[in-house]
Amino acid sequence: MFKKEKPLLLLITVWLIFAFVSCKSYQVASNGYTVEGDEYFINIDKNLAVFLGDDILKEENWQSNGGPINVSKVTAKYKNVLKHLNYSDTAYKVLFTGHMKGKYSYDMLAVINNFPNVKGKRNHLLDLTALQREENREGRYFYNINEFKGQKLLHFVIPFNDRLWQEKMVSMIFLLPADFNDIAWAKDIVLSNVAMYRDRYVFTPSRTEILCPDDGSRSHLDYKIPEEKINKTGYMLMKAYGNVEGKRTLVVYRLMKPKDFYGSFVVCKGDYEILYTTLQDKIVWQTKINTEKDVVF
Repeated sequence: MFKKEKPLLLLITVWLIFAFVSCKSYQVASNGYTVEGDEYFINIDKNLAVFLGDDILKEENWQSNGGPINVSKVTAKYKNVLKHLNYSDTAYKVLFTGHMKGKYSYDMLAVINNFPNVKGKRNHLLDLTALQREENREGRYFYNINEFKGQKLLHFVIPFNDRLWQEKMVSMIFLLPADFNDIAWAKDIVLSNVAMYRDRYVFTPSRTEILCPDDGSRSHLDYKIPEEKINKTGYMLMKAYGNVEGKRTLVVYRLMKPKDFYGSFVVCKGDYEILYTTLQDKIVWQTKINTEKDVVF
């Protein structure tokens, strides 16, 4: 009886090992997020911002829970794309994946290398000589245009640091309809990132939008998170939405480090909705404030 079961146990063991190895492929970089109303993806651990384009601001992209950007897992579809482009699952991490609606309906993903090439060892990063190189006043990047399972595949690599043995690069990948031919649209998004990374890049995970003149129409937005709601171990986000020209608009957002609980910002006078959320957009605390009235803490 035991001898008959042995091959079965061996088969189950092999299957479990295969499943474990498969699950480990293409890991997502931790502590990444997007904020509804902001055009950037942020990754705290990598000290990195990625400009996503105007489509991320469209309400239709935020109608589903969690918005259009996924930072939790890499589905089989995107894994196959990365394998097709020869990305090593040990040399690179995925920053995000997502599906956008706008001028086009498309998939977008971004990856970053975990470490540079090592002197004296075989290079593990992409061979950029296999891509087209483009350089202008914004900087330079590499790209190619291909097809993948009936879709147009646009692949861009942006050097963040291209010094030998210190290489750091961000790749942006777009999957679009097969008849797509507006390459300038995609290049505009990429060039915004090229210009941002080019000189003296400063990581600033925040936003402040003041849409009124400094003539007495401004005031301070003060907030204080209740003691029992303060996250003392993890990162959180403070977001303030106001009414701008009849539309709910993100006016302020700040990344809050563990134990942060208060702040004050200059904004236009008016009513604001304050949200204290996790990086995954789960609301932990919220309130409404009128900046023309004194806030009592």
